Amino acid sequence: MEIPIENVIKKAGQRMKDIREIFYPAMDITEDGELLHIYLDLPGFRKEDIKILTTKTGLKVSGSRKKEYEGRLVYEERVNEFSKFIRIMSEFDSDSVIAKMDNGVLTITVKRKEIKNVTIS
Repeated sequence: MEIPIENVIKKAGQRMKDIREIFYPAMDITEDGELLHIYLDLPGFRKEDIKILTTKTGLKVSGSRKKEYEGRLVYEERVNEFSKFIRIMSEFDSDSVIAKMDNGVLTITVKRKEIKNVTIS
């Protein structure tokens, strides 16, 4: 029995797509005092393709793009859209969230609220 190579490629591609959706986009987070810096690798996405929403517990970053091809698509690995929730474990000021896109890397800076000790009298 002969199986067309296109079917094998599609099945392998679907498995990879399922795995990729869990881990995509790649992300690093650093902290610098009260600032958190979040870096997401988003090659091929433009800043107009991306949305960032703030919630009480974190940030939801999502994006969608249109890909154009020449010829018939045989195998697809690049992601058209993504959605990632980034939980921030301390209170933060949603008005202080800054985002910039440079060379396919989205950088989000978040200012955490100061934690104050309360003196008991």
